[in-house]
Amino acid sequence: MIGMTESIGNEFLPNENKVYKADLHIHSCLSPCADLTMVPSTVCTKDIDILAITDHNTAENVAAFVCLCRDKVVIPGIEIHTFEDVHILGYFSTLSDVMEVSKIVSENTNPFPYDPETFGYQLLLNESEDFIGMLDNYLGFPTNLSIDQTIDLIEKHNGLAVFAHADRKFGVIYQLGMLPKNAHFVEVRKRETWQELKSTGHIVLTSSDAHVPGEIGSRKIFFQNDAFSGKIDAHSVISAVALGRFRTIWD
Repeated sequence: MIGMTESIGNEFLPNENKVYKADLHIHSCLSPCADLTMVPSTVCTKDIDILAITDHNTAENVAAFVCLCRDKVVIPGIEIHTFEDVHILGYFSTLSDVMEVSKIVSENTNPFPYDPETFGYQLLLNESEDFIGMLDNYLGFPTNLSIDQTIDLIEKHNGLAVFAHADRKFGVIYQLGMLPKNAHFVEVRKRETWQELKSTGHIVLTSSDAHVPGEIGSRKIFFQNDAFSGKIDAHSVISAVALGRFRTIWD
């Protein structure tokens, strides 16, 4: 579960009249399945207040978004592909935590050189939004980490683990036909799944899983000002999610 580590710089002061819109599953141009225009100058012009950058099996582009999206709260994130073919999101309060997780994920992934013209480019950004290189090993394959190992890795680094799009491809329900006992936080695509999981005590989110600019904010959650005890930053947003202090598009 999340710890009390110092949060990163992007933050808001509370506004009692504002409802904050959050899309906590957005890919950058580093994910091979994402559009090359998924860069800060495009993503951060969208009508959301809080966003999480969650590339497949890496967090190498998160720092660029934290640096350049100064009028947004940016949650450092990653989407880890377990060897059971299940996607799990990790949300972190600090860049150092997410980058350490990203390093461990890379160490637990078999190298697989690939043709970017066939499988998609994996473009690295610097803090000026320049393309500075590509990752050579394909990010779209499973790691050698199990579901339990992935959750443990995220939580040991002060993160919050959320099962991604549980009711569609690469989601835990779709892949395994059930939720594991350690599935407390779940992202879904369908209202019916949301209703079912809410009734069994799960904390259920919905986000866009955006791979192109037009998808950003198509699904989101909403925070009232009273969801936060003080400043609104990565740590306070993750804490509010962990306590279920948000509304979905179906509430």
